[in-house]
Amino acid sequence: MEAHMLYVHALTPIHVGVGQGAGVIDLPVIREKVTGWPYLPGSGVKGVLRDACEDAKVPDATRKIVFGPETRDNPSEHAGGVIFADLRLLCLPVRSYKGGFAWVTSPLALSRWARDCAMAGGAIPADAGTIGDKAIVLPSADARNIIGTGHDVRLEDLKLTSTVNSTAQTVAEAIAAASFEQDSWRTFFHTHFGIVSDTTFSFLTRTATEITARNRIDPDRKIVAEGALWWEEAVPAETIFAGLLLSTPQGITRMNGAGGADALAREVEKGLARPIQIGGNASVGRGLANARLDLPAANAGGGA
Repeated sequence: MEAHMLYVHALTPIHVGVGQGAGVIDLPVIREKVTGWPYLPGSGVKGVLRDACEDAKVPDATRKIVFGPETRDNPSEHAGGVIFADLRLLCLPVRSYKGGFAWVTSPLALSRWARDCAMAGGAIPADAGTIGDKAIVLPSADARNIIGTGHDVRLEDLKLTSTVNSTAQTVAEAIAAASFEQDSWRTFFHTHFGIVSDTTFSFLTRTATEITARNRIDPDRKIVAEGALWWEEAVPAETIFAGLLLSTPQGITRMNGAGGADALAREVEKGLARPIQIGGNASVGRGLANARLDLPAANAGGGA
């Protein structure tokens, strides 16, 4: 199988839930069992992109090759020619004392991302060295936008000592280029990015998500309906996810082999010219995101 990387940048908070929660949050977001980090399930991503390609007028026959037959048609005829892996958390936006907010990642998140990039034919240096739980590694002195007095970076309630690392600079440039189309946002990312320890990152994924009180109003009494007040978790706006999109040999064959894996990926890309909507609460503006594929720049069309 041949692979490409798919990146999703949240424009508004994203709620991909797991149903009723067992704790104080009634509707938590879905999280990986191993890390406890939020992620976007591949099944949901596939459905969203299928709809996006339909809106983009991708021909029915082509959509059938890429995504497989619709359930109402003949789903057992053949599988889709593209496999959509789960999109894993790459960068989490966290409130910063200076600069508004900062994007943070961790050595483990970078190692998993680098492994996926290697499958897609890219080489990303992911070794940022040993990072203490009270430290943050910045790409360059340009990240002074989030540095306070004495080279400290304050994220939420954490006070972290900053250092500069060349690997962080390379990583910041690669993530910015993959996630953003506008040069202004790439520059902004580079000046608001840092790498923290896996322990600190895991702590922030549990405490820096968005928790919102939701309710339903009784139309007659104009007050909250009985039992209709709940707490809902969402991944904050500006979060960046990344994962694999794999083209199967059978899918490439059904495309008559023209263009190989790129041909299938380019059909998916046609649905990414506009923001997509992921997860629940679409009617209240949740889940809007830009998505980009790492297709060769010389022939790339669309993108978000």
